[in-house]
Amino acid sequence: MNVSLVAERYAAALFDLALEKNAGEEVYRDSLLISKTCEGSSDLRFLLNSPIVNSGKKLAILAEVFEKEVHPITMTYLRIMVRKNREKVIPLIALKMVDLYNEFKNILVVHFKSPILPDQVTTKQVLALMKSYTKADIDLQPEIDESLIGGFVLSWGDKQYDASIRREIEEMRNTIAKLNLYKKGF
Repeated sequence: MNVSLVAERYAAALFDLALEKNAGEEVYRDSLLISKTCEGSSDLRFLLNSPIVNSGKKLAILAEVFEKEVHPITMTYLRIMVRKNREKVIPLIALKMVDLYNEFKNILVVHFKSPILPDQVTTKQVLALMKSYTKADIDLQPEIDESLIGGFVLSWGDKQYDASIRREIEEMRNTIAKLNLYKKGF
């Protein structure tokens, strides 16, 4: 079965349960924590993917790491995932849960890549532009990418706006490569 589809279904079930129990905000924060923890710890990812480590040990480690930090609904859900041998998809479920929450709250995550962090004026201009374009609340995520040389790249959902110097140089390189400077009979 498609892992992404499995994660979407489990995340949807967790999201529905969280809304039903009026714990949507808490479970959202827990999902962010789980996602960032799994992203930052290759040991934890290795543990979740390991067929050698038994479920009891995995559950004990997850409880040690998350039990004091997360809502009881989230911890119960982690236990269920381990019991059903779905611990491999826990990081992806957390990401999908964050996406569902953002969609529910009409929040659009926009990644702003530039060679340097944007100042407040630039941030306000980008927020205003994106808000008028999408009619959603914007969660601007600035990222440094020195390979852009200058300018910026905005990406959200499956869309991207590239106003970087790197892209312009690539376009010039492609245009020059298409020119034929050879003149027959000269």
